Amino acid sequence: MNDHCFIRAKDGRFHLFHIVGPAGKGCYDPGSEVSFGHAVSEDLRTWQRADDVLSMDPASQHEPDHIFAPYVCEDRGTYFLWYAGINVKRKMESMCLARSKDLFHWEKHSYNPVFRPSRSWAEYAPGSGTWGCCRDPHVIAHPDYGHILYYVTWIKGTQGGRVALGAAVSENLVSWQDAGPVMIRDRADGFSTTSMESPCVVPKDGRYYLFYKHRNETRLVVSDNPLQFSDKRDAWFSIAHAAEVFPAAGRWYISSCSRDLLDLGHKKSDRTKGLFLAQVAWRASGPAVVPLGEPVPKKGG
Repeated sequence: MNDHCFIRAKDGRFHLFHIVGPAGKGCYDPGSEVSFGHAVSEDLRTWQRADDVLSMDPASQHEPDHIFAPYVCEDRGTYFLWYAGINVKRKMESMCLARSKDLFHWEKHSYNPVFRPSRSWAEYAPGSGTWGCCRDPHVIAHPDYGHILYYVTWIKGTQGGRVALGAAVSENLVSWQDAGPVMIRDRADGFSTTSMESPCVVPKDGRYYLFYKHRNETRLVVSDNPLQFSDKRDAWFSIAHAAEVFPAAGRWYISSCSRDLLDLGHKKSDRTKGLFLAQVAWRASGPAVVPLGEPVPKKGG
């Protein structure tokens, strides 16, 4: 498994959705990362596999080869699943949407893709020589903007030398307006993750905690503005890969997937180790990772 997400259904059960990728294959290899796995749990520890949900559409222009990075949220009784559709020949990634009433049966939006970044600032033009990146969605509700969608892309004119997390806003979770880059950093050559990936934004106590993958680790930056993180100091947070930080039953958790936790450079165990969970403690100095089973005050869940 690779990039993943969690959501708790109305009946209290937890649902996990994740990329399915065969061990030994890369994300762009034919037949790899073409569907999403699904599992259900009562307690986040013991999981029951369910049938895979969604598959790439070989007849489409936007997802003929792969689908990446599912993210699910609920709004007024409907579940929304965003994901990136991949066209290898055109070197383009596009944000797509599927909807469900029960988390088991999904229908893709009739007019996918629902979002692509603006070419006014993002490197997103066919034939540019650089992948047109638009992947790794994460969505939060916001009182002023309705909802904010975060995603991964590049800064225009840098040939991938400057990486970015972009944002878009929406009142209905379907029609999106690009809000531009919210986080810009230099490409991290020589590390396992050269671009920024897997953004996860946690609104808490009037601040926005952005967890994201860059280099060999998950990093953290905090801002008072959900659309501006570039000017804030970021720091190492965890060795987790493709981390999700989320509350459940009064506690907070962080996930990591697809590799041994000490294989920082992804050199020997990618895709083979499954899913790890730890707790997150919110302290005066900020969030910190705590092993499962260690007492953590039940606050802020």
